[in-house]
Amino acid sequence: MRSLLAHATPADIRTDPFPHIVIPDVLEADLYAELAAGFPTTDRIVPGASDSRGTGNRRYVLSTSMVMMLNDMPDCWKRFATLHSGPDFLAQVAALFDGHWQPAMLAALDGHLTGHPTALVDLTQPPAATGLEIRQDARLEINTPVRDRPSSARGPHLDTANRLFSGLFYLRAPDDDSQGGELCLYRWRDGMVAAAPFDYQLPEAAVEEVVRIPYRANQLVLFPQSIHALHGVGARWPTPHTRRYVFITAEMNRDWLAGPGEPT
Repeated sequence: MRSLLAHATPADIRTDPFPHIVIPDVLEADLYAELAAGFPTTDRIVPGASDSRGTGNRRYVLSTSMVMMLNDMPDCWKRFATLHSGPDFLAQVAALFDGHWQPAMLAALDGHLTGHPTALVDLTQPPAATGLEIRQDARLEINTPVRDRPSSARGPHLDTANRLFSGLFYLRAPDDDSQGGELCLYRWRDGMVAAAPFDYQLPEAAVEEVVRIPYRANQLVLFPQSIHALHGVGARWPTPHTRRYVFITAEMNRDWLAGPGEPT
C-alpha cells in the first residue's frame, strides 16, 4: 500500500489563504473501493451510539489504536491506519511542505519535524509534556445524518496549539446525494483577533471565506498548522446520509503555537 502522498509534489501546494494541498482521486480505484466498502458503520465506531438529540450532525471517531485492536476491522484499514500514523508518513509531510513550516514550530522541534520519538495519539489521555515526543493518528471519523434544519459540524476555528498538520481523506458514499459539508478555508478579516481560542469556534465576523473545497470521494486535503490555518465545515442540509472521512494528524506533546503574536 502506497501512502496518500505517494504522488504529491511541492507543485501541488496552494498558498491562498494558507499553504494546503487538494488532491482528487488520490488513491487507485481498486484500493479506494476496498477501503470505502470496509468503512465501519456508526455503531461499530461507537457501539450503542445515540444520535437522538438536536439536529444530528454529531461527530464520532475511531482512532488508529482502536482500529488495531478490533479483530473484525478489514485488513486494508489496519494497513492504511498504520501507514498514515507512522514516522515515514510524517517524513513525507515534512518534505512536501519544506519552506512552509512556521518558525516557532521548527524552533520547538529543534529545527526539524523528523528524528523525534513518535507514538499514537491516545484520545483518553491528555498529552504528557515529558520529553520531546510527537503523537500521530489516522482516525476514522463520521458526522451523523442531519435532521430538521441545516447545521455545521464545525464553524471557523484554529486547531489545537500543539498540532503540526491536519489532513482529511474523504470517503463519500456513492449514494450520498446530500448538500453541503464542504471544507471552508478562511483568512482573518481585519487582522487576528486579540485572543484567538484554539480548537473553538471563532466569530464569523472575525474571518472571511476564501476557498470552499467540495466533500468528494477519494479526495485528500492536508495543511500545516499556523495562526493563519483557519478552517471549518460548511453547513449540511437535512440528509439521512453519514459524512465519512479519515482525519490524519500529528501533534507535539506540548503547545507551540502562541496565538496572534506568532510570526508569519
